[in-house]
Amino acid sequence: MIGKDKKKYLIEKYKSKSLYFDQFMEESLYSKYGFFNNEKTRSKKTGDFLTSPEVSEYFGNLIENWIEVNNIRGTLLELGSGTGSLIKNFTDEKKSRLLAVERSATARKELQNLGIQIVDSPSKLKNQTIDLIFGNEILDNIPCSIAIYKNNKWFEKGVDISNENFRYELLSIRDKNKKWLTSNNISGCEEFEIEVQTNIQEFIIKLIKNFQPNNFMFFDYGYFQKERINKKYTSLLRTYKNHHLAGDPILNFGEVDITYDINFSALQNLFIKYGYKASIITQKKFLESCGAVTLLKTLKNLKNSSEGLEQLKLQDKILGLETILNLNGLGGFYVLNAKKV
Repeated sequence: MIGKDKKKYLIEKYKSKSLYFDQFMEESLYSKYGFFNNEKTRSKKTGDFLTSPEVSEYFGNLIENWIEVNNIRGTLLELGSGTGSLIKNFTDEKKSRLLAVERSATARKELQNLGIQIVDSPSKLKNQTIDLIFGNEILDNIPCSIAIYKNNKWFEKGVDISNENFRYELLSIRDKNKKWLTSNNISGCEEFEIEVQTNIQEFIIKLIKNFQPNNFMFFDYGYFQKERINKKYTSLLRTYKNHHLAGDPILNFGEVDITYDINFSALQNLFIKYGYKASIITQKKFLESCGAVTLLKTLKNLKNSSEGLEQLKLQDKILGLETILNLNGLGGFYVLNAKKV
């Protein structure tokens, strides 16, 4: 049963007894009752999930290598910085030109120790010229809509919040979401739902217009559009809590992380439309191009020549690095690099 305070909050805010799914996801993650707005830090071993920077301290070092090799000398903007696990090992020179965006007040408290400028929204950054905007597993937490094709017609999944228990319902599809489906050549199929990523599109367009960045880099799990029909799941949306898959989001308002696979075909199309050359490779291939293979070999050599506690520490570092390179796990994530033409 959903608490009366939560239901009252939603009904009064939206002046409605029905929400589109992206509205529900926004509130479930980021409102005063939201998953990311309490005293618990989510992305750590004692939290609810781990991402590559928490698994291996070298993730940030390898990205820094890429920044250096690509001669990116201007301001760096990280989206979804969390507690700073990706950027904490950056050199002081890189930190001196780094800006961080993090919506979670709890995470921002830990970020303050890094001595960098932190805001809760890119809109708080005024008159900034950005050379690189980057983020790790940030796009999948931007609320998505859900399109459902039924009886030769598109609908959107909504949430009826009028009863003691929330329930799903079909709502008329909004024009902007129907346009996103059409522009990405997505045909209707009653066998699966479509996570409509219009909000990601609008977010990136705003970044481009406000900052005119020379480069973008995003890490996330996802798929190419041609692959979707081969995926066996009706929905690519899921929830996490305490490092495990959790239940249906409408049964756990504000209590679980809600996430979904990124449509990298749509993302690539968007960047090309706005004058960027966009390439997509696996995280494994990207990190190897940044020096991961040489680093792994060095760590193994150091381990072989050490003993005791030091050997155990090196083994832990090796395991972490191998984990973020594993194609069957984090190494199989995609990396999108977009450079202004």
